[in-house]
Formats: sequence, C-alpha cells, structure tokens
Amino acid sequence: MAVMALTVMGQSYTVSATKYHPGMGGAGWVTASGERIDNNKLKNYEIRWVALSPDLFNKGFRMGDTIEVTCERVPKLNGKWVVKDRMGRRLRMKIDFLLPRGDNYGFHARTNVTIRKAK
Repeated sequence: MAVMALTVMGQSYTVSATKYHPGMGGAGWVTASGERIDNNKLKNYEIRWVALSPDLFNKGFRMGDTIEVTCERVPKLNGKWVVKDRMGRRLRMKIDFLLPRGDNYGFHARTNVTIRKAK
C-alpha cells in the first residue's frame, strides 16, 4: 500500500468539480469516513472537506488525505482540502466540495480543478 500512496505524491489530476450541501439531495450529515458534519463549523468556514470519485482512491488518494486544489475559474476553491467522503461508484475523475448552504463559492456550473496530495 505504501507504494501506491507514493505514486500519487507529486502527481496532479484534472477533475470535474461539483458542490454539495449537507442534508440535501441524499447527502447526509455523516460522511463516508464516519465524520459528522458540524454545520456551525461549516458555516464559519472552519472545515474544508471534499468527496472524491472511487477511481481517485484507486490512484492512491486515501480518506483523510489533505489535497491541494487549484482552480483559475473559482479562486475560493484554491488551497487545502481534506478528503472525508466518497462519491458514487459509477463516477470517474470527479471531486465534490462540501459547502455551506447559501454559499456556492462563486461557481454554479461544473468546472475543472487540478488536485494533488499536499506535502
């Protein structure tokens, strides 16, 4: 397993980005990692969590990893995020940003971002 984790370090992937809000559209209040979403912390921007598509886990990303996101189109997405959730099994090369209800970080349509494991 350590070999797989090493292969993703330093590599970047361009993925399609979407957003989700807890408690809406089937998204619950507990992530696939077992973490409970604290809505007050989310509203205060104290947590920055993402869900990744299953194929990215196959490329070496793990639950709990800190990743670096780069996006020219939506600058608020730039920076470090923690992988706390997993997307549906049929999805490929996708990232889903957990955002507070009422704030879409300035993006309303799918956009591409670049991700890599943070050092």
